[in-house]
Amino acid sequence: MLYKHGILSNVWLMEENFASNYLPIVIAYLKGNSQPIVPKKEDFFRFSVNSTVGYEISEYGYDVSPEDAPEDSVAIIDLSGVIEKHDQDCGPAGMITKSSILQRCYNNDKIKGIVLNIDSGGGSGLGMRLFAETMTKRNKPIVAFVSDMAASAAYGIASGADIIVANSEYARVGSIGTYMTVVSYAEKFKKEGIDIVEVYATASKDKNKDLHDALKGDTKALQETADIYNEMFLTMVEKNREGKLAKDRSVWGTGKMYFAPDALEIGLIDTIDSFSNIFNYFV
Repeated sequence: MLYKHGILSNVWLMEENFASNYLPIVIAYLKGNSQPIVPKKEDFFRFSVNSTVGYEISEYGYDVSPEDAPEDSVAIIDLSGVIEKHDQDCGPAGMITKSSILQRCYNNDKIKGIVLNIDSGGGSGLGMRLFAETMTKRNKPIVAFVSDMAASAAYGIASGADIIVANSEYARVGSIGTYMTVVSYAEKFKKEGIDIVEVYATASKDKNKDLHDALKGDTKALQETADIYNEMFLTMVEKNREGKLAKDRSVWGTGKMYFAPDALEIGLIDTIDSFSNIFNYFV
């Protein structure tokens, strides 16, 4: 996400209907009257299924840490809300923190497996890529559990797991695609009596040119940028789901969302099952 002299530009791997839920928060920030949202203390749990202990790690990995996991446990890492690279002021940890938690789970021999409990419409492609790279370094199995939604960047993360499980036939996955937004709030500043004067170095003729061109209607440069990120995304899914995809990217790589039965037929998920039963996969 880039904020530059009245221009807001994003490269999103996110399902648009999910993103629209955050518009009131964005508008509040732009109006300057927002307040930080303090997350409530979560209820973390432990339970046993066939001697396997489900152990839910806290959001930032401190209140309930990977290091304190009991013997023969499966760590549960929640990935919900917007996927971002950095920690968010309004609550969820970013993928830098989540990647660190994942690595800490690798380092504890008492943890025999990991469940990614995913309920997200996606977010930052860079955040996705960071977490996905950490997943490739695993030394124990990872199951991605889709708790109703794993779209775009969230699905990109899920695709790197050994198994993808949807919680019901009404769970939705997909939105495998990329889009960008460019928003100018220069007019808002003018109404508030704020003038912004931009002065570029003589040699800096291409600095922010793609953004300024887009505001004038020429989106070619940003289109090329979106295509580069999109190719990375689709290639990653193909590699992660190699041998499991029943259709090629012309079907699943268009940004379409799928209900679990169709996703199962295409090969985007592996099964539909309950959350409690997935711990039997680690026995």
